[in-house]
Amino acid sequence: MAAALTRTLLDVPEALVELLIIGAVVAVFVALHAVVQRRFKTEVLRRHNDVAGYLFSAVGVLYAVLLGFSVVVVWQKYDATVANVQAEIDAAGDLYHVVDGFALADRAKIRSDLAQYAQTVIGVEWPAMERDQNVPDTGTTLLDDATYRVDDALPTNLRQVNAQQAAIANAQRLLDARRQRLIYAAPAVPVILWFALIAGALAMVAFCYIFGVENRPAQLLMTAILVGLIAILFAVIYEFATPFSGSVTISSEGWSYLAQRLPEIR
Repeated sequence: MAAALTRTLLDVPEALVELLIIGAVVAVFVALHAVVQRRFKTEVLRRHNDVAGYLFSAVGVLYAVLLGFSVVVVWQKYDATVANVQAEIDAAGDLYHVVDGFALADRAKIRSDLAQYAQTVIGVEWPAMERDQNVPDTGTTLLDDATYRVDDALPTNLRQVNAQQAAIANAQRLLDARRQRLIYAAPAVPVILWFALIAGALAMVAFCYIFGVENRPAQLLMTAILVGLIAILFAVIYEFATPFSGSVTISSEGWSYLAQRLPEIR
């Protein structure tokens, strides 16, 4: 199971679309700034530079904290999701292995449920999570059946007793990891936080508009850099907030590897 790694994949077409959107947003805000420059003389805007600079610094610090906090939170969730997916794969493989100590009939039924569960995760659950849809109950039913058979087994010797104890522990790990995966599939950024992020971004750009600078093309370049950086961080937050969908997504490669290896496990 050490080789069953869950990779993070980059969907290049979706990433290109996001870059185009970022470019369009930058172009719109720079064009709007150019209109403001034509409407107001530099001398008029420069009168407010001292006050605007002080307020811009204060607002910038507050917004940087909020933006940085959001990036860290979604990254931590994404990293935890990758680890949890691997833990679920490991638990499924370990459970499949330890039931080798069960009676033949019980072992065959439990392994059949686990093999079907792996195929369900790959063919049903992962596509549903990629489309941000609800995951069907098929996988839950299969795990419930396997867990019931583990608990209901009647060991007749010490080897089977030890196997059942190990199987119960692995079944609990598997159930916990599955529940966590379904929880992590939900977006990590609530609507109110998106509102705060967008409002803060508009405030930052608005401050750029009321500064008066002699070199106006350079000022437009600074606006483009600020808007572009904020837009890129927005894209990062959006992508990592939904770890199973978007252009950056956790793949099901680990489950595919496990499904191929299950028949070889004794």
